[in-house]
Amino acid sequence: MKAQEHLNLEVVKSQKPRVLLCLTDPSDICHALVGLKDVKILHYSRTSSVAEIAIEQILDDPRCPSCGGPVKVKERPWVGYVDLPFGGVPSRLLWKKHRLVCTNSGCKTKSFTSSDHRIAAKDCFLTTRAAKWATRQVGYGRTVSEVAQELRCDWSVVNKAVLTYGTALLEADRKRLVETTAMGLDETLFRREGKFKHKR
Repeated sequence: MKAQEHLNLEVVKSQKPRVLLCLTDPSDICHALVGLKDVKILHYSRTSSVAEIAIEQILDDPRCPSCGGPVKVKERPWVGYVDLPFGGVPSRLLWKKHRLVCTNSGCKTKSFTSSDHRIAAKDCFLTTRAAKWATRQVGYGRTVSEVAQELRCDWSVVNKAVLTYGTALLEADRKRLVETTAMGLDETLFRREGKFKHKR
């Protein structure tokens, strides 16, 4: 019996896992960890409590969203986003954006800032992958405060992301209320009215 177990163990050891992708260049490895296309890694830094990766988009031929004409760079602002922890360390993504100006004097769009929903949604200060993760966590029953504490960020940052992505999920779920015919409210206080604050 033991000899058979030993033989099976040797067979398992001899079977190497099939490698689908193997990267050796440090830049390629960093790109794979960040998980974003059309992005250049500028630097990686780490303090005692937070890791930070700085990126910028690769814009080959940026165009005005209104007239389609050529644009020029006006400013390069830095915008910080909360990302998923890496290696047990809270992470931040620092995005060096492009604020662009349309060169067409007759165009209604004077200036605009480049964006990419794959990196982060508009007006959301969690990266897209962190926002989706946070929404799932709250959906599973964790509180917004717990998730914010794990990401080492403010409660309002996580709450706004969960509302944004959660609302989109609910709107996309057309079957959720198909069979619902009635909804009951039990002992719910909506507001207090008048001088004596009567419950309504």
